[in-house]
Amino acid sequence: MDSGRADFLPLDEAARRLGVSRLKLREAVARGLLPARRDNRGRLRVDLEGAPADLNAATAAAPPAPEALIRALFEEIEELQAERDEAAEAAGRLAGLAERQQAALERGAAALEARDAEAERLAGLLDRATRLAEAAAARADSLAALAGRALDDLDAAARALESARADNARLVALVDRAMAVTEALEADSREKARTIARQTGMVDRLFALSEATLSAAMRARHGARRGLLQRVLGRGRGTEGSE
Repeated sequence: MDSGRADFLPLDEAARRLGVSRLKLREAVARGLLPARRDNRGRLRVDLEGAPADLNAATAAAPPAPEALIRALFEEIEELQAERDEAAEAAGRLAGLAERQQAALERGAAALEARDAEAERLAGLLDRATRLAEAAAARADSLAALAGRALDDLDAAARALESARADNARLVALVDRAMAVTEALEADSREKARTIARQTGMVDRLFALSEATLSAAMRARHGARRGLLQRVLGRGRGTEGSE
């Protein structure tokens, strides 16, 4: 930080504002024409608020101060040498920085080449992925067409299934009706069987009765014939005896 006030300017800036050289400012300070102080680095600073309107004329009119002028000249030389050393040091730092930047540029170039190679590799991968995506899209279109046909087939199968279910329902109804008719026929058949059994029993009894009647009639007829024969024979014997 500066030890002086804020209006004490470095020699370079003060010389630029006044349009004179730094050595002229040192001469003006040495002749007591400008207030001056030194900053923390020991460099001279001047206050332009107290500067004369014509610094060159005021410097020429001021009494000479040889020792002060010589000291100011040596200070200027020392400051110039210090600035040169600082410039050389800054140049060295800049050279080191330039070397580091050159190394960084070389590393950047190598990285850029590697990135270009990687970009080329990625471009190849992208191209391959694009071809695969196109093939997948074509396959997806084919699969979509197959899926559409499959859906159509499923719709047709669903309609056929509904028709089959309707036919099955009709068949079930027909089977139910057939079973009902069969059960009715079986019941009627059982009733007819019972009727036939009753009629067969009656016929059997009629046959038995007929056979018994016929047997009785035949016995009666045979008995009548025998009686008639006996009467006839009895009459014949009586006639023979009377003779």
